[in-house]
Amino acid sequence: MRLKPPSSSPEAGAYAGLSAHASAPLPAAVAGHAAGRRPRELSEKQRAGLLGTAAARVAEEARERKRRWLRRLDTIHASGCRTKRQRWDALAALAEPMLARLDLATLALGWLDENGAFRLNRQRGLAEDTGLSECRVSRTLSALETAGYVRRRVRRIFKNGQQWVTRVTIHLRPRFFIDLGLGHKLAEVRTRKKAKRESYLREVKARQQQAVIQELGDAQQRKQSHRQAQAVRDAKVVNIKEARELERNREIAAAFHELAVNNPDLSPAQIRTLLERRFPPA
Repeated sequence: MRLKPPSSSPEAGAYAGLSAHASAPLPAAVAGHAAGRRPRELSEKQRAGLLGTAAARVAEEARERKRRWLRRLDTIHASGCRTKRQRWDALAALAEPMLARLDLATLALGWLDENGAFRLNRQRGLAEDTGLSECRVSRTLSALETAGYVRRRVRRIFKNGQQWVTRVTIHLRPRFFIDLGLGHKLAEVRTRKKAKRESYLREVKARQQQAVIQELGDAQQRKQSHRQAQAVRDAKVVNIKEARELERNREIAAAFHELAVNNPDLSPAQIRTLLERRFPPA
């Protein structure tokens, strides 16, 4: 039996955002920059660390072609020919947007949202940030897969029983950083990032548990309040019934006295019979 991966896993990112309700009509396709989205790039802090060094070395190799870095990519052809410059130029354009999207704890392109669920980055976003066509981005990633630097997993999901949705999970393999001479730095950074990720997931879990406890407490309080309100309503109904019964008994006593005074020849049993006719049981 295949178990469902936890929501924080990159494997579950393919299913994130697939709601149970029917999909809304798709808007007209708008390029990322035209839609106002800021191009993804490395921050100043990232440039000073592992990711910035990796991006710089990729750009250096694409520019100089000295076979100092990423040699496997230069020898992927069975004919023995070196990889064409166009492929290296595409990789140089892709390097920074890819690294800016990289989750170092899992080496997958994506991020953890505020609920601890892993969300995937799209290949289309890479194309929009680099100015490359989507097919060229896909071919470049295929070349990186052949070299052993990237692993892609494609899933076809039948959403709501109405349409097929394709989700692609992109993983950078550790070999990519090793062939850039950054294997030792990657190990150090991943250790820190994994600890930070686990700490964040613990905080999310504690927050979710607190929310559940709070919701249970609120539900119990609402239930208790409802019971109290119902008891007050029931008490009012009982008081009204008692008042009506008391008023009825007074009327019966007054009628009994009136009949006894006006009809002295009647026996008590006869008077009760007359009262039962005038005041039938409720």
